[in-house]
Amino acid sequence: MAIPREAVWELEPHTAAKHTIIREYLKAWYPICAHGKFAAFTYAEGFAGPGIYKGGEPGSPVIALDVFLQRGLLQTNQQLNILLIEKDRSRYERLKAELADKAAEHGGLPPGLVLDVKNDDCESALLPALQKVAPHREPFFAVLDGWGGPDAIPFDLARGAASWPGGEVLVTFQPQHLIRFANVDDRAQAGDRCFGSADWRAVVNEAKEDKKAFLVNAYRKSLISAGFVHVASFEMIDEKNNKLHLVFATNHILGLEKMKDAMWKVDRRQGFRFRDPRDRMQTELFFEETADLAPLRRAILGKLAGQQEVSVSELRDFALEETVYRRKDATTVLRQMYRERRIVTASGRAPTTSDRVRLGSTAEPAQDALF
Repeated sequence: MAIPREAVWELEPHTAAKHTIIREYLKAWYPICAHGKFAAFTYAEGFAGPGIYKGGEPGSPVIALDVFLQRGLLQTNQQLNILLIEKDRSRYERLKAELADKAAEHGGLPPGLVLDVKNDDCESALLPALQKVAPHREPFFAVLDGWGGPDAIPFDLARGAASWPGGEVLVTFQPQHLIRFANVDDRAQAGDRCFGSADWRAVVNEAKEDKKAFLVNAYRKSLISAGFVHVASFEMIDEKNNKLHLVFATNHILGLEKMKDAMWKVDRRQGFRFRDPRDRMQTELFFEETADLAPLRRAILGKLAGQQEVSVSELRDFALEETVYRRKDATTVLRQMYRERRIVTASGRAPTTSDRVRLGSTAEPAQDALF
């Protein structure tokens, strides 16, 4: 999507789906933080926008405030910071008005909820602002949706965010821009600042069908090198075949679990398919209760190929961290494969989390198109 010139613009379908993910994630993140032993925690946006769209739909900052105001979870002497940064003055002013209206709907802001809206540049303002509101490295969740893709999010910013033990970021990743300008030095330098090196430029040597997966893997590696422990990525595709990648990075496995749960809350009726950009078969699926587990099955077969035994726990973690699926989906696949005698267990019984498994004599061969 091109950078809009106006202060308020139309809501794109993929942005609406992303809003669903943010809302559902905050419904889990907020209680975890509020019921923990944290004196403070922070929700942040580095490119906050005007807080509303032309059709009257709320922007993500207003959605977040609504989630927090609907749930009076703050403990005595506990502080929830909402830190929002918007560079454009007209959007900044509109954002403040929309937030004020939302607060008024709920009778004002409760004690302990601090709303800080800054008319500033994300790159220079976000980390200092986080350090001010969270001097003891309290948890935060930051949505970084810069126009043009990840080159708007410099590596130094990611590294600073990763230094927080409870730091988490959700980044909009648009590889088309990087693919297009990898050979244009002055444009590619912005990519270098994002990845922390020029290694990503090797995308020019990849086959056309592999370029996107190459960049997604390179960006995941850069976030891990920045200090994040867990990094997951997925691609959303709307009815017009418009694509949007999201990359989530966290230092806690529970955060990754809750983000996966939020992803799977996007309703099929919104017209979205999802895809793991590293799946070479480019399998598209809807997130729904009865999931298509065939891609996960292929991935698990690839993981088992050539190995004596692999623990069920490791395969569940593999599904969570290396695919678009969840741990419980891996459990479902393993039980199906056990019933079909595609795998055998060390215990000789149906696989449990403490068991180990290996390929059975009737297992189908692993395919090349794996994650």
